[in-house]
Amino acid sequence: MFYKSNPTKRLTFVLAASIFVGEALIMLLISYLGPFSVLRGMWLDATLLTSLMVPLVYFTVSLPVKKHINRLRTAEALAIKEKEEAKAALLERDGLISGLLKAKNQVLATQDQTLSLLNALASAKDNETGHHIVRTQNYVLALAQRLRQMGQYAGELDPYTIDLLFKAAPLHDIGKMGIPDEILKKPGAFTQEERQMMNTHTTIGAAILDTAKLNLGDGEDVISMAAKIAGCHHEKWNGTGYPEGLSGDAIPLAARIMSVADFYDALVGERAYKKSWTHESAAAEILKQKGLAFDPIVVDAFVLEKDHFKQISEGYRD
Repeated sequence: MFYKSNPTKRLTFVLAASIFVGEALIMLLISYLGPFSVLRGMWLDATLLTSLMVPLVYFTVSLPVKKHINRLRTAEALAIKEKEEAKAALLERDGLISGLLKAKNQVLATQDQTLSLLNALASAKDNETGHHIVRTQNYVLALAQRLRQMGQYAGELDPYTIDLLFKAAPLHDIGKMGIPDEILKKPGAFTQEERQMMNTHTTIGAAILDTAKLNLGDGEDVISMAAKIAGCHHEKWNGTGYPEGLSGDAIPLAARIMSVADFYDALVGERAYKKSWTHESAAAEILKQKGLAFDPIVVDAFVLEKDHFKQISEGYRD
C-alpha cells in the first residue's frame, strides 16, 4: 500500500524500497562483474541508493508535501480574507443599525414634540377641568389592559397598540379648538343649533389629526389612532351616536374604549352646568347603557376595573 495521506509513512516506504532495490542491483552487478573491493562496493552502494532515493523522495514526498502546504496557505489566506470581509460587513451593519436608531430617535422626538403641541392645543380650548386628559388617559389604559387579561380583543390589543392608545387618548377632544368659545364655555344647556355645532368637534378633530399625520412619517400610527378616537368616541353601540351613526364593531375599538372612559369622567366631574355624580351612580349608569351606548365587552372590563377608576378619579382632582 502506498501511503498517500501520511508523509512520514510515505518516506519510510520510499527509503525501504530504495534500500531494497539498491541492494538488489548491487547483488545483480556482483553476479555479472564479480566481487568488488570494499571501498568500491561502498561507493557503488552509496551511488545507487542516492540515485534512487533523491528523485523518489522528491516526487513522492517533498513535492506532494509542498503542494499540500501551498493548499493550506491558500486556504488560510482565504479564511483570513473571509474573516476580514465578515468583520467589515459587521462594521457596516453596525453603522447601518446606528444610523437607523438615530433616525428612529429623531422620528420619535418629532412625534413627541408634535403630540405635545397637539395636547397643548387640545387643553387650551377644552372646557373640562385640567386633569380630565390625565384621568381619561389612565381609564383607557386600565380598560385596554383588562380586556387583554380577559382574552377579549387580544389580537387588537397587543402591548404596542395599548401604548399607542395611551398616547392617543389625550387628543380625543382636540376638535373642540374649532368650536366657538360662546358655545364651548356656555354654562347652561345647548339649543338644538348649538348642540349640532358642538357635535362637529368629532369631525373637526379627525380632520386636524388626519392632516397632522402627513408630518409624522413613521410616527403616524399614534395619530391615526387618535383620529379614529376623536372622530368616533361619541358613536354608540346601537347606532344612535354621532357623527356617522356607526354601530357595533363598525366603531373602532379604541373609540369604544374611549367612550366609556370619557362618559365616566363626565359624570363624576363637576361642571358649571351640572353637579358631580357619585362613583356608584356613574358605574350604575354605565352598566345600564351596556349594549346600548357601549360595547358590552368593554362594559364588562369596566365592571372589573371600576374600583381602579375610582382611585384614578380621586387621585387626579383639581
